Amino acid sequence: MAISDLILQLQHATGPNNDLDISIGIVAGYKREVQMLGEDDQKARKVVWLYPKNGGEAPLPRFTENLEDAYLLARTVLPGSIGGVSWDEEGGTAKIDDGPYYTAATPALALCIAALSGAYAEEEALETTP
Repeated sequence: MAISDLILQLQHATGPNNDLDISIGIVAGYKREVQMLGEDDQKARKVVWLYPKNGGEAPLPRFTENLEDAYLLARTVLPGSIGGVSWDEEGGTAKIDDGPYYTAATPALALCIAALSGAYAEEEALETTP
Protein backbone atom coordinates (compact mmCIF):
# COMPACT_ATOMS: atom_id res chain seq x y z
CA MET A 1 0.00 0.00 0.00
CA ALA A 2 1.30 3.44 -0.90
CA ILE A 3 1.92 5.81 1.99
CA SER A 4 -0.48 8.35 0.47
CA ASP A 5 -3.27 5.73 0.44
CA LEU A 6 -2.50 4.76 4.03
CA ILE A 7 -2.66 8.41 5.12
CA LEU A 8 -6.03 8.78 3.42
CA GLN A 9 -7.38 5.68 5.19
CA LEU A 10 -6.12 7.00 8.54
CA GLN A 11 -7.84 10.33 7.93
CA HIS A 12 -11.15 8.51 7.43
CA ALA A 13 -10.72 6.06 10.32
CA THR A 14 -13.22 6.44 13.15
CA GLY A 15 -11.07 4.65 15.72
CA PRO A 16 -8.34 2.05 16.21
CA ASN A 17 -7.95 -0.41 13.35
CA ASN A 18 -5.79 -3.55 13.35
CA ASP A 19 -5.48 -3.64 9.54
CA LEU A 20 -4.15 -0.07 9.56
CA ASP A 21 -1.72 -1.02 12.36
CA ILE A 22 -0.35 -3.78 10.12
CA SER A 23 0.08 -1.40 7.18
CA ILE A 24 1.77 1.18 9.41
CA GLY A 25 4.08 -1.49 10.84
CA ILE A 26 5.17 -2.54 7.37
CA VAL A 27 5.87 1.09 6.40
CA ALA A 28 7.82 1.55 9.66
CA GLY A 29 10.03 -1.43 8.80
CA TYR A 30 8.51 -4.28 10.79
CA LYS A 31 8.88 -7.65 9.09
CA ARG A 32 6.26 -10.37 9.34
CA GLU A 33 7.36 -13.95 9.71
CA VAL A 34 5.07 -16.97 9.72
CA GLN A 35 6.18 -19.91 11.86
CA MET A 36 4.69 -23.38 11.77
CA LEU A 37 4.43 -24.96 15.21
CA GLY A 38 3.59 -28.49 16.34
CA GLU A 39 3.73 -31.94 14.80
CA ASP A 40 3.11 -32.63 11.11
CA ASP A 41 -0.49 -33.71 11.66
CA GLN A 42 -1.28 -30.86 14.09
CA LYS A 43 0.66 -27.89 12.69
CA ALA A 44 -0.44 -24.45 13.81
CA ARG A 45 0.51 -21.19 12.16
CA LYS A 46 1.95 -18.37 14.27
CA VAL A 47 2.62 -14.87 12.95
CA VAL A 48 5.64 -13.17 14.52
CA TRP A 49 6.66 -9.55 14.00
CA LEU A 50 10.35 -8.62 13.87
CA TYR A 51 11.39 -5.24 15.25
CA PRO A 52 13.11 -3.10 12.59
CA LYS A 53 16.03 -1.94 14.75
CA ASN A 54 17.42 -5.31 15.84
CA GLY A 55 15.34 -7.98 14.10
CA GLY A 56 14.14 -9.38 17.44
CA GLU A 57 10.60 -10.61 17.97
CA ALA A 58 8.21 -7.95 19.21
CA PRO A 59 4.45 -7.57 19.30
CA LEU A 60 3.21 -5.24 16.59
CA PRO A 61 2.47 -1.88 18.21
CA ARG A 62 -1.13 -0.64 18.28
CA PHE A 63 -0.24 2.57 16.46
CA THR A 64 -3.86 3.63 15.88
CA GLU A 65 -4.93 2.97 19.47
CA ASN A 66 -2.04 3.75 21.78
CA LEU A 67 -0.52 7.23 21.86
CA GLU A 68 2.84 5.87 23.05
CA ASP A 69 2.93 3.53 20.03
CA ALA A 70 2.04 6.41 17.70
CA TYR A 71 4.91 8.35 19.28
CA LEU A 72 7.21 5.37 18.57
CA LEU A 73 6.13 5.59 14.92
CA ALA A 74 6.96 9.30 14.79
CA ARG A 75 10.42 8.69 16.30
CA THR A 76 11.01 5.81 13.86
CA VAL A 77 10.02 7.49 10.59
CA LEU A 78 11.11 11.03 11.56
CA PRO A 79 14.06 10.66 13.97
CA GLY A 80 15.07 13.88 15.67
CA SER A 81 11.76 15.58 14.99
CA ILE A 82 9.73 17.54 17.51
CA GLY A 83 6.00 17.85 17.73
CA GLY A 84 2.90 17.91 19.81
CA VAL A 85 -0.50 16.33 20.21
CA SER A 86 -3.71 17.75 21.65
CA TRP A 87 -7.26 16.54 21.96
CA ASP A 88 -10.75 17.62 22.81
CA GLU A 89 -14.19 16.05 22.77
CA GLU A 90 -14.16 15.92 18.95
CA GLY A 91 -10.84 14.12 18.41
CA GLY A 92 -7.14 14.79 18.24
CA THR A 93 -4.69 17.12 16.52
CA ALA A 94 -0.97 16.61 15.89
CA LYS A 95 1.89 18.62 14.41
CA ILE A 96 5.48 17.58 13.74
CA ASP A 97 8.28 20.04 13.05
CA ASP A 98 7.16 22.77 10.61
CA GLY A 99 4.45 20.59 9.09
CA PRO A 100 0.76 21.40 9.13
CA TYR A 101 -1.70 20.48 11.85
CA TYR A 102 -3.48 17.17 11.25
CA THR A 103 -6.79 16.28 12.85
CA ALA A 104 -8.34 12.84 13.25
CA ALA A 105 -10.85 10.90 15.32
CA THR A 106 -8.27 10.26 18.08
CA PRO A 107 -4.92 11.75 19.15
CA ALA A 108 -3.09 8.52 18.19
CA LEU A 109 -4.58 8.61 14.67
CA ALA A 110 -3.65 12.28 14.30
CA LEU A 111 -0.05 11.58 15.33
CA CYS A 112 0.17 8.64 12.90
CA ILE A 113 -1.06 10.88 10.09
CA ALA A 114 1.41 13.64 10.98
CA ALA A 115 4.33 11.19 11.18
CA LEU A 116 3.54 9.41 7.93
CA SER A 117 2.79 12.70 6.14
CA GLY A 118 6.16 14.09 7.25
CA ALA A 119 7.97 10.94 6.13
CA TYR A 120 6.10 10.98 2.81
CA ALA A 121 7.06 14.63 2.25
CA GLU A 122 10.71 13.85 2.97
CA GLU A 123 10.60 10.88 0.58
CA GLU A 124 9.02 13.02 -2.16
CA ALA A 125 11.64 15.74 -1.66
CA LEU A 126 14.46 13.19 -2.02
CA GLU A 127 12.95 11.78 -5.22
CA THR A 128 12.65 15.20 -6.86
CA THR A 129 16.12 16.40 -5.86
CA PRO A 130 18.51 16.15 -8.83
